[in-house]
Amino acid sequence: MLLQVLMSLLAAWFLFFSAHTPDAPLGEAFPPPGTREVSITVAAVGDFLMHMPVVYSVHNPDTGRFEFRRIFEPVQDLFQAADYAIANLETTLAGPERGYSGYPRFNCPADLAAEMRAVGLDMFLTANNHSLDQGAAGVIATIDHLEAAGLDRVGTYRSQEEKDRPFVRDIGGIRLGVMNYTASTNGLPVPADKPYLVNVIDRDEMRNEIAALKTTGADIIIACLHFGEEYSRHPNDAQRDLVHWLFSEGVDIVLGSHPHVVQPTETRTVLKDGVPRKKFAAYSLGNFISNQRWQHADSGLLVNLVIKKDLDTGVTFLADVDLIPIWVHTYHAAGRVQYRVLPVEKTLAASRTDPLLTAADVQRLAQVADELKPGFLSPAELSRQPLRVR
Repeated sequence: MLLQVLMSLLAAWFLFFSAHTPDAPLGEAFPPPGTREVSITVAAVGDFLMHMPVVYSVHNPDTGRFEFRRIFEPVQDLFQAADYAIANLETTLAGPERGYSGYPRFNCPADLAAEMRAVGLDMFLTANNHSLDQGAAGVIATIDHLEAAGLDRVGTYRSQEEKDRPFVRDIGGIRLGVMNYTASTNGLPVPADKPYLVNVIDRDEMRNEIAALKTTGADIIIACLHFGEEYSRHPNDAQRDLVHWLFSEGVDIVLGSHPHVVQPTETRTVLKDGVPRKKFAAYSLGNFISNQRWQHADSGLLVNLVIKKDLDTGVTFLADVDLIPIWVHTYHAAGRVQYRVLPVEKTLAASRTDPLLTAADVQRLAQVADELKPGFLSPAELSRQPLRVR
């Protein structure tokens, strides 16, 4: 009996100590386990870079439709396992009358929207350097097609009224706030008479939106940024400065896109009212789908964010992050190049039973696993002292 009492006291001491250690790992729970809480998982991926070889690989000549879903079948279970899934739409859905096109002025068949909704995607981010590729009409048509497919979107708007309405969605009892801004529109100016069309990074506007999200009741805020240098594997000073500023303003999670390669992730402990909270940034999730076949651009990350809410105190916190490397596989079938988005570790484990993989493919998968190993994704040089937020 005495031994059982001592073991119980030791276990209680351990839970208290681990929950009150500012430098506890990301998976550590704040507040300690045992409270009434709800939990959700938000999945996010990087760029949908819709080059024409990708688009025409899924064209069905019998129906005229573009059957994108088959590209994503190997990762469909990852989307559907999440409570909410987000991706960056780096193209427009402006309609066939404008002609389908890839770089430098993207326009993808609108079938993509419904196909991705069927895969399990919930939201497309629409503020990026290709938002204005088909002009103001292309922005509005893209919004219309996404809404018709039942997809949420943030970053572009049809009116000032839409822009001023913060996006907050109740997911399993947790009110998720999402905002989306881009550093550039590739030199294409936002029309002076439609300044609401695309969210371009501006700290005053972002501060106002953060305040509006809080007022609307967001439990946790995700800022999705299209920024950084293309093909650079490390964030620049401007990216880091903006992320840390967003953390200090009340953003909890930052998800980056645009470089087309994966950049490291960063976790920070923020002290608010004496309570430690974890903040997380993925500076670039890389490409999710593209025809960029060179090293580093052929891969990306799917990130699972586990968010919990203490129902007794109302405190919402980031409890865990799971990073899943993915790779775009190409192969020949039916007389043309085909594409598959593959989860790296799972595919490697079953590579001997996959008839579509060559020895070179397996070698590249192993390289991607090494390139995106945890030591690269969370390097020591990105660790900083805890922030103190009033």
